Amino acid sequence: MSVICVLYSSHTTYDSLRGILAMAAAEFDRLGHEVQMVDLLAPDFGARINALLPRKAETMAIGFSGIGLEIHTKDGQLLWDVAQIPVFTWFCDHPCYFARRHTLQSRYAVHGYVFPDHAAFNRDHLRTGAVFATHMGIPDPGFFGGMPPDKRNGRLVFAKSGWNPAELERTYRKTLPPKLFAILFDAIAEAQGKFCSTFPEIIRTVAAEHLVYLTPGGDVFNAILTRLDNYTRAVRTCEVGAALADYPVDIIGGGWEHLDCTGRQARKLGAMTFDAMREGLGSYLGAVSLNPNVDQSVHDRVFFALSAGTVPVFDANSFSTTHMPHLAPYTFGQQGTASVAAAVEALLADPVAARLANAATFNELYPRFSMSRSMQDIHEITMTIAGVPGTRLLPAEPAPPNVWAPTAKRAVA
Repeated sequence: MSVICVLYSSHTTYDSLRGILAMAAAEFDRLGHEVQMVDLLAPDFGARINALLPRKAETMAIGFSGIGLEIHTKDGQLLWDVAQIPVFTWFCDHPCYFARRHTLQSRYAVHGYVFPDHAAFNRDHLRTGAVFATHMGIPDPGFFGGMPPDKRNGRLVFAKSGWNPAELERTYRKTLPPKLFAILFDAIAEAQGKFCSTFPEIIRTVAAEHLVYLTPGGDVFNAILTRLDNYTRAVRTCEVGAALADYPVDIIGGGWEHLDCTGRQARKLGAMTFDAMREGLGSYLGAVSLNPNVDQSVHDRVFFALSAGTVPVFDANSFSTTHMPHLAPYTFGQQGTASVAAAVEALLADPVAARLANAATFNELYPRFSMSRSMQDIHEITMTIAGVPGTRLLPAEPAPPNVWAPTAKRAVA
C-alpha cells in the first residue's frame, strides 16, 4: 500500500475543500493506505514533506482544485519535481478558471477532473496531454449517519451560495471594455439553459459577429467564458431559490439577501461549515442541488445525498438520465421554475416512493460509482502514469529497418 499525502488549506470557503478531501482521505484509509493530512498553511508543512522524501517511491499527493499544485522551491523549481513525488490535482471547476494551473507541465503532476465535460475542454482547447475524469462518487454511507425516515425533519435542504445577477452585470460593465461586454451578454443570451460543452462555439460565433476572433483557451476567451459561466449559474441559482421559497426548504449559504422568504415556508439559515452541512444532511427528507452547467456527471451533493439516504432533487442531464432513471420524478429542467416545483411536490406528495427510488438508485450505483472506486482509480492513475513509473510509457523504439519494405519487387506488366 502507499502513503497518501492529502493536501488541504485551512482557509477555504465554508471549509468545503478540506471537508471533501477529508472524506477522500477516509476512503484511502479504508482501502489500507497510510494517509497523512497536510495543511499547506501550517508552519510544519515543509518539514512534513521532507520527512516523506525517504519514502518517495511509495508516496503520492492529492489536492483539490489546485490546492498544493503550484508550490515552488527557492530556486523556482516545482516542489513535486524536486521531491519526485507525483501529485494528483482533482479539479472541480471549469479549466477557464485559473487556466494556468490546468496547463502546468510536469512529469509528476496529473490533471484530473470531477466532471468529464471539463476534462474534454482541457483536451480540446488547452492540450496539456493526458487528462483524467473521475466522478466524485458516492461516499461510504457511514460518513453521514442517515436517520431512519420517522426521525427526519420532513424538510429539504438547499446548500448553495446565492449570487445576484444584477450585481454581477454591474461589475462586468465596470471592468470589461464595451465590445467585450456586448459579446459577453450576447453569448449569455445564447447560452441560457445549455451545457458548458456548447459554450466555446457560442462564444466564437458571437464574437465573430462583432468582428472579434477568439481562440478557446486563450486569455480573452477565458475572460468571457468565466463570466458567462458565473452569470448563467447565478441566474439559474436565483430561479431555483425563488421557486423553493414556497416549500419547506432550508437554504444554507451566504449571498441570499435578495431573496425574500417573509411569510413563506423556506428558511434562510445563512453560511454553514461543510462539516456542519455534512452532519445534518442525513436528517433531511430531500436535498436540492444544481449541476455546474455539466452534462456528463452530477454535483457532489447528489452523490452525498444518495449516501445519506436523502432524496436528491436536481437538474437532469445525460448522466442522470442514463444512470439514475428511478430519480427522474425528482429532477427538473435547465430553464423555468415549473419543473422545479413539480420535482419538489413529487417528493413531498409521496416520500415513501421517493425513498424507495433513492434506495434503488444507490443499490444500482454503489460501488460502481463510489468515492472508494474513485480513490482506487486516482491511486492507479497517479502511481503508474506520473513520475518514474511513467517513463516506462514513453514511445517504444522504432520498428526494425525494412520491416515494412516489400521482400521482392513486383514485376512490371
